[in-house]
Amino acid sequence: MLTVTIEIALPITLAIIIWKKFKVSWAIFFLGMVLFLSSLIRIPLNNYIASFLQTTFKGELYYIFVGTMSGLTAGILEEGVRCIAFGAVIKPRDYYKGIMYGIGHGGGGESMIFIGLTVLANYIIFKFFPDILPVNIVSQLKDAAWWLPLVGVAERILAIAIQIAFSVLIMHAFMFKKYYIIPLTIIFHAVVDFVAYYINYKFGMWYAELSVLVFAAAGIAIIFLMKPMNCKHNRN
Repeated sequence: MLTVTIEIALPITLAIIIWKKFKVSWAIFFLGMVLFLSSLIRIPLNNYIASFLQTTFKGELYYIFVGTMSGLTAGILEEGVRCIAFGAVIKPRDYYKGIMYGIGHGGGGESMIFIGLTVLANYIIFKFFPDILPVNIVSQLKDAAWWLPLVGVAERILAIAIQIAFSVLIMHAFMFKKYYIIPLTIIFHAVVDFVAYYINYKFGMWYAELSVLVFAAAGIAIIFLMKPMNCKHNRN
């Protein structure tokens, strides 16, 4: 339950800080949440592609193609909804609105709803209705190390930083009409997802988490580098 609490409380805490300190509307947080959830239409598409590729490719080549396609669909659809938000909905535009959207997208939609509520539902089923689960699943959950869920929490924290960085990049593209940043961000997103997926397959969870840490560090650097010298700077 500690992991669920953190996954839900962290985005809310970050949003409260941005709301109180920089007077950014909560509507932008919820917009990020809703648009992230709408981007999940890629999941059935990815499942279809994976099934199709399984009949054609085997072994490592299969994982390379699946990782590539999953990364590209995530990049295209998630950056696509960011373009809708920053290009058509959020005006006037400014840096901190990009931050708030990123918290809603990566924290509200992904961490709270998609991951947090899923983990909570699984916990409730395991705790109160274990008979409906396969025996091997129950055994795996019982034998899992106590600290393993905390690894998931750490990954979510890193993922939120990365998602905020993506949001800041797309906001910057629209604020300063540097639209070439959009395809670069799509590629960046696809690379992040592919590398984590492939390294997890090839070398295991810990190396995958290390790759996420590296990308999160890059994301945090982007967040600070993109901050305008004048914090009140905004564009229509």
